[in-house]
Amino acid sequence: MIRSHPLFSRAVLTTLVAAPLGIMAVLSIAVLVPATKNPESKIYASSIGYPALQRLTGKPIAVKTVAVAPKTLEDNVAAPGESVALHKIDLRPQVSGPVEQVYVEEGQSVRKGQALVQFQQEPYKNAVDAARNNAAISEMALLNLQKSAPVKLAKLKTDVELAKHRLAIASTKVQDMNSLVDKELKDQVADGQHRLAIAQKKLQQMNSLVQAGAISKFQLYDIQDSYLARKKDLDSTKRQTINAQIQLYGSQDFYTTLQQNLLGAQQELAHTQQEIDNELGNARLKLQNDKIALQNALKNLHNTVLYAPMDGLVSWVNIDRGELAGVRASRPLVSISKDFAIRAYIDQAQINAIKVGDLATIRLMSYPGRTFQGKVIRLNPTILTSAGKRPKGGIDRRYTYSVWIAVDDLQMAAGLQGYVQFNKDKANLAIPESAVIHLSGGEGMVMVAEAGQAVVKPVQMGRIFDNQREIISGLMPGEQVVLSPRGINPGDRLEVRSQN
Repeated sequence: MIRSHPLFSRAVLTTLVAAPLGIMAVLSIAVLVPATKNPESKIYASSIGYPALQRLTGKPIAVKTVAVAPKTLEDNVAAPGESVALHKIDLRPQVSGPVEQVYVEEGQSVRKGQALVQFQQEPYKNAVDAARNNAAISEMALLNLQKSAPVKLAKLKTDVELAKHRLAIASTKVQDMNSLVDKELKDQVADGQHRLAIAQKKLQQMNSLVQAGAISKFQLYDIQDSYLARKKDLDSTKRQTINAQIQLYGSQDFYTTLQQNLLGAQQELAHTQQEIDNELGNARLKLQNDKIALQNALKNLHNTVLYAPMDGLVSWVNIDRGELAGVRASRPLVSISKDFAIRAYIDQAQINAIKVGDLATIRLMSYPGRTFQGKVIRLNPTILTSAGKRPKGGIDRRYTYSVWIAVDDLQMAAGLQGYVQFNKDKANLAIPESAVIHLSGGEGMVMVAEAGQAVVKPVQMGRIFDNQREIISGLMPGEQVVLSPRGINPGDRLEVRSQN
């Protein structure tokens, strides 16, 4: 039996173990070394990657850059659409009744003021005649009242003036009677009493003389007669005073009566004036109401004919001769449309790509094989949500914006279905998508080579087209953007290798 040498066995074993390890080491070096310099690999940005090694040795990092420059970005937005009127007026009846005439048809061109539909006019003509008669009667009644009122008031004013005159005369008479009683008759009574007192004193003296026998009784008789005469005169004066007072009382009663007559005349004048004012006010109000009724009747008669409110195209006729129509009609009888355009329904994700003034190409189902050019004239910033409604003509309007396009050299009617394509070729700044470090909500970061150093800049970004990211703001044309910035830190020294 042959024995192997121990040294030979160990050598063979070592060779068998080391050979695969060597091969693996060679293969690892062959794979890892290129990966450390490949910006697309994960090792490139690690601690053993090319940027880290260059940073440790103090050498610049070689990077590829691209200059920021304008590029033509093609963004063709397409959407379904239909022809609509920019101006449309629905005409509903203002009166009720049977229709006598329908003067227009759908698709017919009309001029402003042209008759479209006529209702039966006879009842409204009769209403106008009745309202006109009522207004004439009210006007005549007002005129008659205006003529008679001054005459009636003049008579009552005369009665008041006459009562004032009579009262003035009675007042003078009462004053005269007061003067007579207070002064003249009182003076006469006082004078009569004084004379009677003198006569009585003489009579007493004569009685003493007769008793003394100084005079005869005949002389006494004369004095007695004189005394009786004075007493009779005083009694007569007192009776006159009483009669004058009685007359004064009568005059005062008459004066009071005349005062009451004057007050009654004044009250009657005021009452009559108030009545006349009320009658005139009511007459004027009735005339005004009758005139308003006449105006309404004339308006209703005018409204028995529907007139075109503007030049345009009859886009809807919903009535025939002999049919009944009323003011509560839910649908219009006639619709007039003007200035037609294409209304496109743009998805909410694409609305920012459309601006007023953008050009568009229109294809209509009614004109197969033909294209028309147009321009955006209006945008609706409100989302249309018509979920649950049946799409018209295959157009699903759910969660869409409306865009109006004026079409060149085409006379359209409403309801034409078609397709709109917006040509959005624009020259905007753009950079490769690989140059973007971070992107969130339209805000991003890029690495720029400035004076041989890495500088991070924030930018506002737009849409992406063929691996090119639109730059809205943050960069200027000519700036060198690092294509693969992974593993590069701000401030690193760079060796720029431009691809432009």
